[in-house]
Amino acid sequence: MAALTLFIFSLLVSTTFAIEDLQKPQVVEKEERPAFQALPLRLAADKKEFYFHVYFHEIFSGVNKTTETVISPNNDFPEFGQIGIMDVPLWSDLNQKTLIARMQGAALQSDQNTYGWHLSCSVEFELPALKGSTLQIMGRALQLTSPREFAIVGGTGVFTLAQGVIYGRRLSSPDDSLWIELKINGYYTPMTQPPWK
Repeated sequence: MAALTLFIFSLLVSTTFAIEDLQKPQVVEKEERPAFQALPLRLAADKKEFYFHVYFHEIFSGVNKTTETVISPNNDFPEFGQIGIMDVPLWSDLNQKTLIARMQGAALQSDQNTYGWHLSCSVEFELPALKGSTLQIMGRALQLTSPREFAIVGGTGVFTLAQGVIYGRRLSSPDDSLWIELKINGYYTPMTQPPWK
């Protein structure tokens, strides 16, 4: 009985040390990190908020068109199965004064009953301070309705670990193009890129 008690006590002690090791990971320099390391959870205080008010301008034809249909299996409403690729500028205003970013990715007509597009794209920033940073966007766009919502599911560069939402409303467009007012709001957690040897 005494031997069994000693064994259970030893097991509890070793288990406690293992849990403590996970809760208090060894602090090492970034370049000396092992392949795997348990790190403490970042607190909400580490998060930073971002907000952009921009204008999406999609052009469907001409030399400056921003969208290309790559698959169009049928022309019957609602053109189910159509796939398009886009590279659409996001401007600071309707006068196209400053190019803030470009929305690049794919749109898939995935609704058999109405014009319902699934979007999967990156917002690639063009502002010098944010050059190379991206936001990853996914969501559904009902072509015939407004407003619209898209999820921010990630980010890179300045916007690491980004999450948030994009609200959009369609504006009147006098020519063969589409203007959508976008309000982009979310949070990110700053991280330092590891050094490469």
